[in-house]
Amino acid sequence: MSRWTIARPQSVEGVGLHMGVACRLGFEPAASGSGIRFRRTDRGGMEIPARVDRAVLAERRTQLGEGPEAIHTVEHVLAAVAAQEIDDLVITMDGPEPPILDGSAGPFFDALGAAGVREQAGERDSFTVGETVRMTDGESEYVAEPGRGLDLDVEIVFPHPVIGRQRGEYRVTRDSFARELAGARTFGFVREVDALRAKGLIRGASTRNAVVLDDRGVVDTTLRWPDEFVRHKAMDCVGDLALIGGRLNARVRAIRPSHRGTVLFVRELARVATRS
Repeated sequence: MSRWTIARPQSVEGVGLHMGVACRLGFEPAASGSGIRFRRTDRGGMEIPARVDRAVLAERRTQLGEGPEAIHTVEHVLAAVAAQEIDDLVITMDGPEPPILDGSAGPFFDALGAAGVREQAGERDSFTVGETVRMTDGESEYVAEPGRGLDLDVEIVFPHPVIGRQRGEYRVTRDSFARELAGARTFGFVREVDALRAKGLIRGASTRNAVVLDDRGVVDTTLRWPDEFVRHKAMDCVGDLALIGGRLNARVRAIRPSHRGTVLFVRELARVATRS
């Protein structure tokens, strides 16, 4: 099967969730076999491939690289790229973090859809899990079993009346991602705001780009689904799992997934999976 890149450039712009810095993010076609790469145009065109060996364990986000050239909060962009089945792509950024936009992967997914697809020579990279793989990181638990394509079974537990325990099962394809996961927004709690901002996080967050919850319920928005929270966590998993560097063939069960935990899990999957 041939590889896919996009047919024409597209871009989006806005403010990043954690850094709070304005960023214009562009999608550009890339040569066959070059994979998915981020390019910091504000740092002399420095590039970082979207691979787990370049991922850094970071709080509340998935980060590639370190220091002033790091790229923060890549999970929503990568979820959209993976769902659109793009193999080769340059993602340009003139800031340290993709724009959060509406808090979901939807705007990135739509921009890639508008860019169209161009087939090019070469074989797609795929990673197949041949045996059961288990991992625990704190409260996060993961199991991967052999499968064809990517199936996700995600469960979250939050002691809040609007969330509680939620579980969702998803067969991840372009169409199902568009229907079930792309529009699910990031979420957070009013009680955590001061502590996170003291750490330099969520500087760009607001009720316009996140589902915010106080002790009683949702603040200044309406949920897109009653279980939007677990859908968002599943979407995050799609993006983080894409760091394996190609298509993952596995059935993945994730309980209380975190970005840190999923990155560690992908490192283990990359070690044991068969690449083809």
